[in-house]
Amino acid sequence: MSRLVYIIFLLVVVEGSRNTLDQNTETNASEAKVEDFPGKIATGRFSDGRVPSDIVAERLGIAEAIPAYLNPKLKNEDLLKGINFASGGSGYDPLTAKLVKVVSLSDQLKYFQEYKEKIKGIVGEEKANFIVKNSLYLVVASSNDIAHTYTARSLKYNRTSYADYLAGFSSEFVRELYGLGARRIGVFSAVPVGCVPAARTVHGRLKRKCSDKLNEVARHFNVKMFPTLEALGKELPDSKIAFIDVYDTLNDMIENPKNYGFEVSNRGCCGTGLLEVLFLCNKINPFTCKNSSSYIFWDSYHPTEKAYQIIVDKLLGKYIKQLV
Repeated sequence: MSRLVYIIFLLVVVEGSRNTLDQNTETNASEAKVEDFPGKIATGRFSDGRVPSDIVAERLGIAEAIPAYLNPKLKNEDLLKGINFASGGSGYDPLTAKLVKVVSLSDQLKYFQEYKEKIKGIVGEEKANFIVKNSLYLVVASSNDIAHTYTARSLKYNRTSYADYLAGFSSEFVRELYGLGARRIGVFSAVPVGCVPAARTVHGRLKRKCSDKLNEVARHFNVKMFPTLEALGKELPDSKIAFIDVYDTLNDMIENPKNYGFEVSNRGCCGTGLLEVLFLCNKINPFTCKNSSSYIFWDSYHPTEKAYQIIVDKLLGKYIKQLV
């Protein structure tokens, strides 16, 4: 029997799914097959309509695209391939989803429970339990918590205490996911969010330097999560839990863009590249660059397809074997 691979890249959640951030809606992506693993992921959309989840699915030999749990056109066969519950803009901090008005992590877990009941009705309880137990779950969150919600929480938390606060929610989320039957769980690190174009524009003054403050929160979160997840892996029976470090790879790309074949790392391709994101990034925008492969970032927040391809290639080879 085949095993499922649920992958969420950038943003949040449980199984694999895809986020169409350019439409500012909850999106998900169903999975497909990687040899004997179907998979899924979540992230922002590229100029050509593809998303990072598609890149991972493609690299694993799964499929070119992955459907969404909330997609009204979803069919039973899609559910059996794999579904994503990620919601663009959500985060570990409960306040993040409220501020951005997207699906919270707790609600995503409720959708996951609903999903489990649906597949039981399709293939029976025994096979449904097998699918859930042998799937790979990749959780990606924290960027919006650090980039946006941290400011709202700054009167109560400093950089260190807020990172600890997020880490507590992250480890609890992993426990809840395990309690719902997941056994193979990969948790992505925070990224150098202080260096994304939007953060440079808002916090970097005239020279648009990286925000050391935001990057410090991200680094502390990562330092806290690594031993926490390692301990959870030893504590929870029959589990495989891994901390997937994205920070160093993306940070090196930003600091040394030419080493990866890029020319621009401090602005996005879309529009002015300074603040545009979501619906402001489209083919109609007259300022959008003609060659996105020269840019690390597509908009002011999300990497380009080429950048994602580099990141995915580096991460898959290093971490997949720890989880399957």
